[in-house]
Amino acid sequence: MHIVLLATLTLLLASFQSRLLAQAAPESSELSPSPAEPTVEAPKPKKKKEKKPKALYYSSLGLGKTLPEGFFRIRAVNRFAQGNKMIDADGKAENIGYELSATASALAIEYGMSDQLSFQLLAPFVSKNSLAFNKRQFLNSSVAQNQVSKFQRLLLGNLQAQGVCPDPTACNPNQTLGKDIPVMLPTGEILVLPAAASVGAALQQVPELVAKNATPADGATGLGDVDFGILYSLITQRDQNLGIGLGIRLPLGKFQNVPAAQRPTGEGLLMSGIRINYDYQPAAPVWISFQNLSEFVTSSAKRSKSSLLDPNKLNQADPTSELAIKSGSDGDPNQQTITRKGVGQTGLLRLDLGLTMFGSFFQPLAFESSLLYRLSAPEYDGDVKKNNGEKRISYQIGGKFDGLGLNRPFPGYVRILKETFLKGANVGIATNAVIVEFAVYRSF
Repeated sequence: MHIVLLATLTLLLASFQSRLLAQAAPESSELSPSPAEPTVEAPKPKKKKEKKPKALYYSSLGLGKTLPEGFFRIRAVNRFAQGNKMIDADGKAENIGYELSATASALAIEYGMSDQLSFQLLAPFVSKNSLAFNKRQFLNSSVAQNQVSKFQRLLLGNLQAQGVCPDPTACNPNQTLGKDIPVMLPTGEILVLPAAASVGAALQQVPELVAKNATPADGATGLGDVDFGILYSLITQRDQNLGIGLGIRLPLGKFQNVPAAQRPTGEGLLMSGIRINYDYQPAAPVWISFQNLSEFVTSSAKRSKSSLLDPNKLNQADPTSELAIKSGSDGDPNQQTITRKGVGQTGLLRLDLGLTMFGSFFQPLAFESSLLYRLSAPEYDGDVKKNNGEKRISYQIGGKFDGLGLNRPFPGYVRILKETFLKGANVGIATNAVIVEFAVYRSF
């Protein structure tokens, strides 16, 4: 219809212009041009080009889309974490005197082997792993008080066995021991109480022993456990993606011979996992994504027991002896087997919103908000159940500056997130974190 109107308008303008030229010519027919003279044709009006509207770009993106064939994406993820609350099995939070400050970086390399199949490698590196310790606050905590009570009962039982006290409940605190008293610890180590000490003085050593055993040192640094995985896209449509992934985690981090006063960089477990991704786009600026990783132990870990007298060293005594077992040892040798039994779940629900709706100036920007969960399988030391597994729920909020949204596109982005712990159980230290991520794309 527009073409017909334009053609009609052009013919009318040409007819009108020819009439103007005829009126401007001399009225005498004798002065009309001879056939040999060229005639002047009226110039045709130029068609105006319609401006095409600028294509809008939205920096929002789903989680489960595979890379195009031949494309690399390289990401550097930096995590800065802090925390000071322990979460017990009932979900109760308590400050037990520890203040964790840790920095970890991860290099993630993804490659599109086809338009439906991507490969990923994730290698974390711990660069800072420090734990400040408030001795007074620790000794006032329920954790320390339970340990002090346990060791005081152990000490009084040894005093009774040595004939110093007729009954653990009837020991005179002012009574001198009279001889050196060896106290067997659960590790098989022996703590010697000097003969000149009184019963009361011996009991007062217990809190110091517990505090010394809990005093941390700088944690281990270096390479963590490395993940390998593939992601296959089952559904790739304009408004939704569905993908499934398989992965394995190799225990390359430090774990087995890290003393208790330090924190390892890995978990020591060979893990396998199945990942499900689903992305839905209800409107052009918005992606809603769900991701879940089901993981299970393929091979258990080995861990060396630490000394109770010096937690910066590994135990050299025998925890399998009869006396050590009577003192509270689990009867396992110094090389413990650490594992998880069952299937753990880790995942998130995310809303990713491109801000182009507020104007083309905001094309590079996206806002995101996520709810994250980690539900680990129950943990075991050998055949003894340690706990029901770590349970952790947190949320992230942040944004992304995407170079593909610039007038002169750049294949990369910067992403900044703040993660806040919400609730959980069996969490050693609940942490809040700031995450800074850099990424670039490249095709070969």
